[in-house]
Amino acid sequence: MKKSLLMQDSWRSNHGYEAMLDFQISWLLRLAAEKEVENKRLHKISKEVLLRLIEWKGSTDVIISKVEIWRQWASIDVTAEVVLTVGENIERHLIIIEDKAYTLLHDDQLARYRDSVNDFYKGKHKPTIDIHYWVITFFEEGCRWDSLQNECEKNGWKLLSFYDVIGWKEGKEFPDTKSDFFDEFWLREWF
Repeated sequence: MKKSLLMQDSWRSNHGYEAMLDFQISWLLRLAAEKEVENKRLHKISKEVLLRLIEWKGSTDVIISKVEIWRQWASIDVTAEVVLTVGENIERHLIIIEDKAYTLLHDDQLARYRDSVNDFYKGKHKPTIDIHYWVITFFEEGCRWDSLQNECEKNGWKLLSFYDVIGWKEGKEFPDTKSDFFDEFWLREWF
């Protein structure tokens, strides 16, 4: 794997990984709803990412009608409202993402974030929405991963590694998309 020019500098500081991930996730999810795109491969990947995050089990022949993103709403890294059209039906999904690159979860974050989301999105007179809670981490397997996994299980969240977001597995070929913005961030080494 080639080194990323985007994520490497002489300072070698990793400050900003989470912010960069927030912008990349936001862009990828919004790209999934675009109707006319030049880069068909990148559009397909963005749709796969979105469907993975809403844990879609049906046909991929769905229309992603709308994606709206908020970063740092209620201190949550990424909140994405998604509207799908499936045949004659309309489905609403909410993707909640917390990133972890430097620290573990603290101050009962996941429970507090879940409460904030439920207070805002659930209740009488609100449309039905399926909520998907994710922690995305740069940590590899080991004690930090295990700690995050335990907190996720305790609070009804799911844990996903950085590369699992795009469906890349070590040893698996993931060809360049011809998008410098995507390839430099997701397909280059910057740890």
